[in-house]
Amino acid sequence: MSFSIDQKKYILEHTFKSQCCRRSLLFGAIMAKGTVSVDNTVNISVEKNESAVFLSSLIREFYGVQPTISNSNRGGRRRCISFKSLSASKYISNIFDTANLFIDKCNFCHSAFLQGVFLASGRIADPQKQYSLEFSMGDRCKLFVDYISGFGLKAGISKKANETIVYIKNISDIEDFFGFAGLNKAMFTFMDAKVKGELRKNAMRVANCETNNIAKTVSAARRQIDVIKALEEANLLSNLPDELEETARLRMVYDDLSLSQLAAISNPPISKPGLSHRLNKIIEIGQQLLNQKD
Repeated sequence: MSFSIDQKKYILEHTFKSQCCRRSLLFGAIMAKGTVSVDNTVNISVEKNESAVFLSSLIREFYGVQPTISNSNRGGRRRCISFKSLSASKYISNIFDTANLFIDKCNFCHSAFLQGVFLASGRIADPQKQYSLEFSMGDRCKLFVDYISGFGLKAGISKKANETIVYIKNISDIEDFFGFAGLNKAMFTFMDAKVKGELRKNAMRVANCETNNIAKTVSAARRQIDVIKALEEANLLSNLPDELEETARLRMVYDDLSLSQLAAISNPPISKPGLSHRLNKIIEIGQQLLNQKD
């Protein structure tokens, strides 16, 4: 079962008890996918038969008619709910002139409306794979974007596979949508995915930083040894000050040790910054000596 279908199944199994909320859910589905044919028949296209049966029960409850369910002209798993209702057809015909898409009578009506929209037109990707919430809504995309912007959600509109969709890509906005819709399980799933994603990014950042530091250390050590060996071959190593010569010979013998380890076996032991300073001086003076010889 896909993540998207799982959320729709939750909506079907957790019906709102309040009549006003059930009406709001139905309005959400009609707003998203409701159309009116020439004979004033209202049609609602939904993805699965279970959703069609559920919405049909709400249509019987609020419009007092028995809808018919048939295969959608688009084929696949989509089903078409058809019924005749003057008030429903007027709602669809005047939807762009309606100041309020529905009348909210309680604090949960907005959540129910968003669930209806998602049930009829929503698609959500598995958050373990990508962050993407889409609504296939045709010419009502801008209407829906304007509506959810009132909740502070940012959404875009684009064409995809011959349909116009509303899309939300920001994971925080997806979280908030499901929170406003009362689909807390989905919301927490995305919150968990975001936390895990941040942990993975931080781990990669640390690993990359450590890798870069190791590369820099190896490069610096290679440069030090190259200069020291060049001094040795040119019989110039003894021209260094005594403490630098001693450090140079130690570096040449123990070329695989880190600065901390090399500092610890120096005689007498020296701090890591002190050893680093000596090695830099060896390179500086060594290059001068080599240049003078050349």
